Amino acid sequence: MMREPPVDGDALHPDGAPRLNERDHELLRHLADGKSTPQIAAAMSVTSNTARTRIRRVQRKLATARRGQMVEAARERGVI
Repeated sequence: MMREPPVDGDALHPDGAPRLNERDHELLRHLADGKSTPQIAAAMSVTSNTARTRIRRVQRKLATARRGQMVEAARERGVI
């Protein structure tokens, strides 16, 4: 399994929080809607494996362990 490199300084907001791209925002909106991984994959036109990988990456960016925490962190940041 390939591992994503750590987030570098260029990928951070001035406040030190990781920068989320538009696909990350899209993923978070699907999670907030309560969609399952296969539903997210279909909505984003990717495979389920790719959706799972993207979920893990956003979890790392937001320093969360669960989907509900991801949604909560996104709401706190004003992403969704």
